[in-house]
Amino acid sequence: MTRSEAIAIIEQSLPSADEATLNAAAELFQAARVELSALPRTLTLHETALIEQSKEDFKAGRSYTVTEARAYVNEALARRRAQRAKV
Repeated sequence: MTRSEAIAIIEQSLPSADEATLNAAAELFQAARVELSALPRTLTLHETALIEQSKEDFKAGRSYTVTEARAYVNEALARRRAQRAKV
């Protein structure tokens, strides 16, 4: 899709868009204008340390396959749901 085609689609859609769609589009365009390196908030020291650790892990070949990562996340979510069910 060319830039002109994208603009035409957006312009044609605006008059019939509901409030929620207009708000979502405005948020999308605002987010796109933000500098790419800008984060919505400052990272904590713990988050920064985790990022650095993950970079080192990746360099050393310590990474999960998609299947392993999905299983790890599913297990963590199951534990969390089980803990919440106890409360």
